[in-house]
Amino acid sequence: MNKLIIANWKMYYGPVKAGAWVRAFRRERLPKDLDIGIAVPSVSLAAARASLGRATIPALCAQNVFWEKEGAYTGEISPTMLVEFGVSLCLVGHSERRRYLGETDDMTAKKAAALQKAGIVPVVCVGETEVERKKKQTKSIIKKQVAKAVADLKPDGRAPAVIAYEPVWAIGSGKPCDPVMAKEAHDVIRDVIGSAWGPRIKDEIRIIYGGSVTDRNIHAYMTTTGIDGALVGGASLDPRTFALLCRSAVPA
Repeated sequence: MNKLIIANWKMYYGPVKAGAWVRAFRRERLPKDLDIGIAVPSVSLAAARASLGRATIPALCAQNVFWEKEGAYTGEISPTMLVEFGVSLCLVGHSERRRYLGETDDMTAKKAAALQKAGIVPVVCVGETEVERKKKQTKSIIKKQVAKAVADLKPDGRAPAVIAYEPVWAIGSGKPCDPVMAKEAHDVIRDVIGSAWGPRIKDEIRIIYGGSVTDRNIHAYMTTTGIDGALVGGASLDPRTFALLCRSAVPA
């Protein structure tokens, strides 16, 4: 299975800039053996889709979703709405949503299950804070987060989710997690998946790393066994820089 690199724009780029980014990125030389996604703010999904046209690279990814199909949930967006935009992936449980908006493990699990039911692959974000790491709670934290997030997902003949390990202390800090340390966390996640869904999906599911990923360190992650890709924040905001990162991930 190909490695997966997802650009997470966070709260950047309205429709005009989103469309320009996609058009510029599509002009770049990209590796053939790499899956690429862009996580776009909801207000820019239509513009990104229009600029993509019929192209499937990069795949369109949403940054958030609500777990109901419709209803009196002002400001939310449903999985069925995302389907209309041609979204194929969606982030859930990102640490910034947990921190600033009170997103819980229960909410993350509901969102992941609703996405799967709609045919969208949930990208489940998990990771420990700096305090939790110093207290040596990394394993217990990510075990709990992953087990809860996948509890209501159903293995349906293919890997039913992507898991993104994002240590909170590394996000936007300029201090990325050492690839060996990241691999240790990925191994814990894979064991939880194996207990939930068995050895086949344990081996097939893609577990990606996020946290201060750049074109300078991406190759180290991609060549570390057990790391299947990356969720990229700041380094994805410029289409040329992100394209360079993608090329560095899978050099010719």
